[in-house]
Amino acid sequence: MLTCEPRHSERSAPASYTWLREMRDVWSTITAATATLRHAKPGFVAAAFAVDTLALFLTAFRWRVLLRSLGSGASFWETLLAYSGGVCVCNITPARTLGGDACRTALIDRPGGSPPVKTIVASVFYDRMADAAGILLLGVLALPVIRPKSPGWTVLGAIVLSAIALTFFSRRLVPRIAQWHRAAIGHLTGGSVALAVGLSIGIWLLDITRIMLVGQALGVRFVPSQAAAVSLLRLGSGAVPVPAGIGVVDSALVGGFMWLGQPVATAAALAVVERVIVFGWATALGAVSLLLLGGSRALKRARTAVPD
Repeated sequence: MLTCEPRHSERSAPASYTWLREMRDVWSTITAATATLRHAKPGFVAAAFAVDTLALFLTAFRWRVLLRSLGSGASFWETLLAYSGGVCVCNITPARTLGGDACRTALIDRPGGSPPVKTIVASVFYDRMADAAGILLLGVLALPVIRPKSPGWTVLGAIVLSAIALTFFSRRLVPRIAQWHRAAIGHLTGGSVALAVGLSIGIWLLDITRIMLVGQALGVRFVPSQAAAVSLLRLGSGAVPVPAGIGVVDSALVGGFMWLGQPVATAAALAVVERVIVFGWATALGAVSLLLLGGSRALKRARTAVPD
């Protein structure tokens, strides 16, 4: 029995030492990242917050363009509050995008029940579809960083397949969809669609700008292709059904910044600032929007309850 104890301790000692070493490395990373954050340039951080807020306003305006085209009389303020409230729900619930979209559909003002709910749902769907143009732009800008094998053939093949699909879609499906759409929902003007697509491109360019500003705040210079790659990485990792993508998005951002050549402490600091803006700031604005929407509805109920 006595001869077994030393052997057991000899086997367990390396494991305990490894655990202690890993904890020490984690603590060293946290300490170094904190020191990096202390040297952040406030002007660039403030500019990143401002750019993200502007993107939120443009996104709400894009949705309002589609709502107005489908017959909704919602004001920009009402659309902004409903959209921002949906962002908050998206960030704090496992339902993520579906929960956020359902929330803003329910929150948008519909005086007299008009337009019908199916029209609001359609506007949300088209709003999401308009994002495709901006995401495609991100993919194109990120190509120099992603460096796919035989990029020329990849791009050429994508163009050919897109052309074939577009031809089939335009000749066979578009007339049927348009006929169904006019009968079931209403008419969506080409001008509103074009404006929504243009706004989408601008919104995702602002996303790239924010990442570049975050880098500048911590003394790191990112070119647009690198920022686009990080944006795509955050977007993809955020699809995991975890509230706010906690752990998943954070790890993806740290890994992405390290992939771009940053040391782990700087990568962690960059991820913290990025998450504070994209998640923390947007969620806080959404929470305020939900409070304002609840307060305004309570006031309306109170007015109707008072006898003349």
